[in-house]
Amino acid sequence: MLGWGESLVWDDERNRLYFVDCAKYTLHWLDDGDPELHTMQMSSMPTGVVPTRDGRLVVVLHDGLYVVDPDAGQETLLTRIPEALGERANDACADLDGNLITGTLNLGPAAGSTWWHSKAGEWRRVDDDISNTNGPAAIVLDGEMTLIVGDTSAHYFSYPYDPATGTVGARRVFGDVTDLDGGPDGSTVDSDDGLWCALFGGSQLARFTTAGLERTVALPVVNPTDVTFGGPALDRLYVVSVGPPPGSPAPGLDGALLVIDGLDVRGRPEPRFGS
Repeated sequence: MLGWGESLVWDDERNRLYFVDCAKYTLHWLDDGDPELHTMQMSSMPTGVVPTRDGRLVVVLHDGLYVVDPDAGQETLLTRIPEALGERANDACADLDGNLITGTLNLGPAAGSTWWHSKAGEWRRVDDDISNTNGPAAIVLDGEMTLIVGDTSAHYFSYPYDPATGTVGARRVFGDVTDLDGGPDGSTVDSDDGLWCALFGGSQLARFTTAGLERTVALPVVNPTDVTFGGPALDRLYVVSVGPPPGSPAPGLDGALLVIDGLDVRGRPEPRFGS
């Protein structure tokens, strides 16, 4: 069982599923068809994992973004996090041009922001009113490049987005969780431009489209934290969550890696960071 599962991502080039345990400072991966769990100890708590165009990973650690080669067991600093971002960053994704989106980690409502980090190394603030950045995703919706950012203290927001400059237009609510149990956490995009969202504290997933909430999927865990499509056909939905408190008499499936089949939907290849 994971203590605090997070940051699921499927590497479609390697047929490999990555995820982390924030509580144990570990990066894990499973190669498709191989039951062996591989583990790499991180130097600090990992909170975001983004595949790169050269086959490695960018991992969000305590003081910056690090390039990680899991097969070689190597961790190298890419860039420090800007002081204005806060004490540390949380979830991350690549956009369709190879830049990276991340933002402030807050465990409760507090001042925070979302940032763009270009593949050339430049930082730029995207939104200075995101308490806890979660589930960022870049997607083309209705012919327009769009950035989606979840705020655990609010909703999933969308913005018209220019990846070349890291600038956005007016934000609007894309995924409204007002009437749903749980708060916004990790997300993934399917091939039909739906956003699948883990609702922390809600024991469920939600799928949002430009038309609004399309469906929910009940889960046997209390605090799901992230989702991703994987498998060679990108037709399996993986879910991680926070594990049970120590000493729980009946831990159930909290903290387990779950897979959901038969959703009749496929994912898209995960965007990658770099030139």
